[in-house]
Amino acid sequence: QRRTTSSPLSRVRALGADMNAVVVTFLLVVLTLCWRGVTSWVCVQKCLHVFGPLTPILQWYTILFLGVGYLVARTFSDIVRFEFMKYNFLQDVGVIQDSKHCEIPGLGEAEIDQLLVTPWLRKFSLAAPVAGIVGALVVAQHTFSIVRRASRATVERWEATPAELRKTAKPLKWMMDKETNMVLLVVAMPIVFILMAMRAEIRIWAVMTGSAFLPFLGTENETLEQWNTIKGLELSAYTGDVEMCGCFVYMTIFCFGRLCTSYLRNAPAQYQTTLKYAGLQGVYLYVIFGFARGVGNIAVAIAGDNDKYANVAMILQEKVLKQIQPVFTVATVLCVYNIIVICGMSDIKKHLGNANLKFQGVRFLVLVAQIQLMILQGLTKGSDLYKQAEKLPPQYRDMVHSWNFSKYRAMLMHAALLCFECLFVVVFQRCAWRPSNSWGYDELAEAREVKKKEDTLEEPLLRVA
Repeated sequence: QRRTTSSPLSRVRALGADMNAVVVTFLLVVLTLCWRGVTSWVCVQKCLHVFGPLTPILQWYTILFLGVGYLVARTFSDIVRFEFMKYNFLQDVGVIQDSKHCEIPGLGEAEIDQLLVTPWLRKFSLAAPVAGIVGALVVAQHTFSIVRRASRATVERWEATPAELRKTAKPLKWMMDKETNMVLLVVAMPIVFILMAMRAEIRIWAVMTGSAFLPFLGTENETLEQWNTIKGLELSAYTGDVEMCGCFVYMTIFCFGRLCTSYLRNAPAQYQTTLKYAGLQGVYLYVIFGFARGVGNIAVAIAGDNDKYANVAMILQEKVLKQIQPVFTVATVLCVYNIIVICGMSDIKKHLGNANLKFQGVRFLVLVAQIQLMILQGLTKGSDLYKQAEKLPPQYRDMVHSWNFSKYRAMLMHAALLCFECLFVVVFQRCAWRPSNSWGYDELAEAREVKKKEDTLEEPLLRVA
């Protein structure tokens, strides 16, 4: 019995709404970061801390992890229910098995050959969500440990501060400082990658196995034209899922740039201005182009859910967004170089320690998100590199002609690799970003407060020679 209501085409819609996972995740991230800005005010935190045990739940980091965690769990549950159990680990889909067993009318043998999921790739791609869910659990544990240590350190510093110097009547233990907020963004970044990588796998599985076409079998829409439309929508949605990974990176990089400039508040104004507007041009260029791509992909995601604008979405994806790819690649490399230079500054090291080491995971994901798929697609059959390899001496041509890495396999490989790479990054960051009591502790600011207090209360009005 064929499934018509729970196909991958319908279950990619998050939370049962018309909007898909890209839109839901984007709105969740944006609204959460806006709430992060609001809760950075002490007056807001005072109001939140009135709620007692509910206070940590109302913080931005809890809302973000609960929201993204729910989407990750829901996505993994879908994969277990359908790809693992219903389809017997992608072996019993039945729509596209081989050139002799294909239920899509008029689909050519060459296209079928490109769509087939090879045995090794099937096993690798099915293991990827497991690696992703393990990575998500590591991120959750890491975040919990950072927040717990930071809250304890806040209480300890408040208790150690003389009563006349305390700014609040009780410690705002769940209010994170700027450094800890930035660290939480860095730690949280891979979980967004994991979510969207798993969603992208569902999309490309739906195309390569033909399961996206299940609702149309046995109906008047069982045509090759309908298949091409469905395939185009799924591939467009795949691109949106992959591009959504970058949106959270752009926000994290932007917050990192703002944090770096705040560390130089004691430097001369001229140096602060120079760093803010000239020293971080690579970071800002990357963020600007990144948000432009993000907005474009959100538009594609929204339009793709409406049959009336589905073709417009595909045109926008293929004709517009792909054209800024080379410029964005240059901006990515420049951003990575910019981060390396900034992390080497003494003021940054004073607050963050070995910042270059700690930001290795961020730089790695920035490069992977932008370059990995391009490299994989460059290795596919029919690519420029493949055509050049065909010119090799005869003894090597058989090996070249046996190469069957198609663009669809490259897309599936990219999504699967992201899950494993994110697991590697979260383990690395678990070791590099160890909770520290020094985050948010500004020795210079405290010294100025103490000196000011001493000058106003303890210094005699008249000095006697």
